[in-house]
Amino acid sequence: MKPSLWGPGVLFLLIVSVGLLAACGKKGPPLPPLSRVPSPPANPQAARFGDDAYVWFTVPSTNVGGQSPADVSAIELYAVTSVLPPSGPDLTEAAEKIATYPVHVPPPPPPPAPDGTPAPSFPAPPGFAQGATAVVRETLTPDLRVATVLPTPAGAPPAPEDAIEPLKGPIVGPAGGVLRRHYFLVAVAPRGRASAPTAVLSVPIDDASEPPTGLQLEYTESSMTLAWQPSSNAYAAPAAPEDPTLLPAKPLLPMPSPTGYHVSEVPKDGGSSPDPFALTLPSTLTTEPLGTTTFTIPGAVRYGEERCFVVRAVDVVSGTPTIGRASQPACVTPADTFPPAAPRQLAAIAGVGVINLIWEPNAEPDLAGYIVLRGTAPGETLQALTPSPIRETTYRDQTATPGVRYVYAVVAVDSASPQNVSGQSNRVEDSSRTP
Repeated sequence: MKPSLWGPGVLFLLIVSVGLLAACGKKGPPLPPLSRVPSPPANPQAARFGDDAYVWFTVPSTNVGGQSPADVSAIELYAVTSVLPPSGPDLTEAAEKIATYPVHVPPPPPPPAPDGTPAPSFPAPPGFAQGATAVVRETLTPDLRVATVLPTPAGAPPAPEDAIEPLKGPIVGPAGGVLRRHYFLVAVAPRGRASAPTAVLSVPIDDASEPPTGLQLEYTESSMTLAWQPSSNAYAAPAAPEDPTLLPAKPLLPMPSPTGYHVSEVPKDGGSSPDPFALTLPSTLTTEPLGTTTFTIPGAVRYGEERCFVVRAVDVVSGTPTIGRASQPACVTPADTFPPAAPRQLAAIAGVGVINLIWEPNAEPDLAGYIVLRGTAPGETLQALTPSPIRETTYRDQTATPGVRYVYAVVAVDSASPQNVSGQSNRVEDSSRTP
């Protein structure tokens, strides 16, 4: 009988080889899927200006795992009116989605044109660009100032019915009784996966102080000053006791801080943009609320340019500033009616057939020049000797008749239209020498 080719040793080697081949093709543990959940909007903030609540934030540009651009197609804004902010594992169950804003990836910069001319930029779709700062606004209509009954967290006792009653008039009591409008934002991916919500942002919705009245604008050559009458229901600082030996009375409830004021410059046409995604936060010229009813506008006076300003009352409600409605605007177009200073230190030096004049230069930035005046002594009336302003601070009168005594003065003029003329310099008298 022939010996078998599949002896024990050959079979062993074959089994080991098959095992090794099987091991080489064996799959490892599955890798975790890439996270495609967008990051929540960053740096959310909120403030109230009059009857409008503004919310601003940074549109996310990365996902939770750090991938960029972010998988975000929209930002959802939620809001609810209540005393306490919404809470719980899912805030969206305790609030209403009031707006959805589309989000897009910023278009790439246009390539440079071969001839160096600026290339037209790529049009962007409507909405907010990833990474941009977005500003949205909600008008606090009367129906939004009514409290909503929030869901009671599991295990918590139900709130009493009167705990959510909206309070009437300005709030000066404890923080727990202030009715507020609460906001938060959520970023949503194209397939509907949502980010975690942002922190809850709250603004008081009680009535703020009325707008100031009687705005008046006055200006000088170097400054503009705005003055107004206090709000009719402004909070004032507590009066000091008439008897200094008595301690001031301690109120039962926390007293509100005195009403302050914010000043803003506004365009004459209102400055509203037709693009809802180009909304900007109302700016103020005052970094902190003013405790006075006057304000000097920073910067130089700009002649011939109409400028308008409004004032808003600022009340601090339970530690949160509430900026009231804007006053009626006060507008002014400054006109340059301010003449230069009179030239100084005019002196005359007589020569043969000539009288030389010299004086100190003026420092006004809009100075157009000087006009030399002359008359015969002892006459009071002087006539212009130079037909147009001269820039030099010296002049040679070569038309003086030898032996005749003349009176000289110099005036400065500016570049305004019509020109402003200064007062006369000091007068000097002299006569040219006879050859």
